[in-house]
Amino acid sequence: MKAAWPGWWSDDAAGSTSASLELRFSVARKLGLDPRSLGEEGQPRFVWRDEGKFKHLSTQNEVERSAIGSFGAAISRALVAGTKPGPSIENLPAQELRKVILASQQFVRLVDLIGLCWGTGIPVIFLRIFPLAAKRMCAMTVRVGDRFAILLGKESKYPAPIAFYIAHELAHAALGHLRDGLAIVDLEDPLEEAAETDEEELAADRYALELLTGQPDPIVTTRARRFTAPQLAANLLQTGAAMRIEPGTLALCFGYSTGQWAKANAAMKRIYADALPAWAEINRTAHQQLDWSAISDDLASFVRAVMGPIDDAHSRH
Repeated sequence: MKAAWPGWWSDDAAGSTSASLELRFSVARKLGLDPRSLGEEGQPRFVWRDEGKFKHLSTQNEVERSAIGSFGAAISRALVAGTKPGPSIENLPAQELRKVILASQQFVRLVDLIGLCWGTGIPVIFLRIFPLAAKRMCAMTVRVGDRFAILLGKESKYPAPIAFYIAHELAHAALGHLRDGLAIVDLEDPLEEAAETDEEELAADRYALELLTGQPDPIVTTRARRFTAPQLAANLLQTGAAMRIEPGTLALCFGYSTGQWAKANAAMKRIYADALPAWAEINRTAHQQLDWSAISDDLASFVRAVMGPIDDAHSRH
């Protein structure tokens, strides 16, 4: 991965034994590799080979799983080092977290969940660079000691899906699905799993929905199925205000319950008339919240590269 290559490396450094050794340790530290394996022939060895739970596993082989898990563990350790600790969310019911947000907001929005994460000492970033070019994950939660980090990999034009991903990952942390050093990797979009059977994923979905809507199993009325997209958007805006549920989240519930995703997405286009990519809001907040002085210069450069430039990105959510 080009982003893992340190900025100080040069042609002159290539002739130095000490510089080459430092290069090996620098790259290994960022990607979660055993530095000794980089000087050997054959396959590099990942430090955290068996530390991940991979949900919705499909075609990934052992090397790919090790690459994803070790990369996530390595960058999460850097993020946690630069994040101020906060109150633990472990064993906290979804309703308690919802109550905290609704004390000052009309409903639970993406920006509120981002704030909740950083306020409880959980860094959250969007990965603009990923170790496997052919396959991106949806999201990952990593436990570091008694701390957590959330890494997002799937983008959306609208805030509501990203809010659900974050709420789902928070659920894994709150429900005790991770032990020290363990990562849970959601390779597929939980919103697209119509016949989920994994008990932890089902529990995380219910927790996320309760946090976002107040109910673990939101019900979509039969009448809503007959709406046109403009009618659905208007209804969701009105219903959301009355029920204190973000209208885009209601659109997701409609799409998931009915399978009418084209109509749900068309309604979200009207709900978020000025929508821009959510990754910019997430990573801009991370840039502001991270204590960069607590992260080594080499790792900080890598984290910035993985998060990507945000100078030209604007978000109103």
